[in-house]
Amino acid sequence: MKKVFIGLMLVVVSALAAMPEDLIGKKFIDVYGKDEKGKIVKLSDVAGKGKPIVVVYWAIGDVDTYKVLPEINRIGKKYKDKIILIAPLLSVSNDKEVKEAKKLLHFDFPVWLAGSDSIKAYSIEKVDVPYILFIDKDGTIKNIMVTARDLKKIEENIKNLIK
Repeated sequence: MKKVFIGLMLVVVSALAAMPEDLIGKKFIDVYGKDEKGKIVKLSDVAGKGKPIVVVYWAIGDVDTYKVLPEINRIGKKYKDKIILIAPLLSVSNDKEVKEAKKLLHFDFPVWLAGSDSIKAYSIEKVDVPYILFIDKDGTIKNIMVTARDLKKIEENIKNLIK
């Protein structure tokens, strides 16, 4: 009986987890992390405050992410006065690893050490990175790209945010 109950609970919890497409058009889900200085930060510190946000979830060791992050950095610089770009890291890491990864990958936008709440809130799987949220100036999720590798689509989404 106990096994049946646990099984049913797992099915219910899985059904309640938001799929990325279910989040589009809704207000962002607030999550927390630590910035590069060790300060606790929340998405609500920047999202919904009048400037669009591009949130790029990534993981250390993901080869495709390593190819895309430098290009996202380049695109981000192009729109730096119009968007806020942040990169929550889903890997368990420390400040030294973050600095080394940023140097290796040639990107300079802010990295947050993401909490497990991000994974739960946005139903992120390891294979989903880079997982990108495009949040408008009012805090509404306009699009989500899972396993985002198409740089043209990334830039199109940014352009749509700043229209």
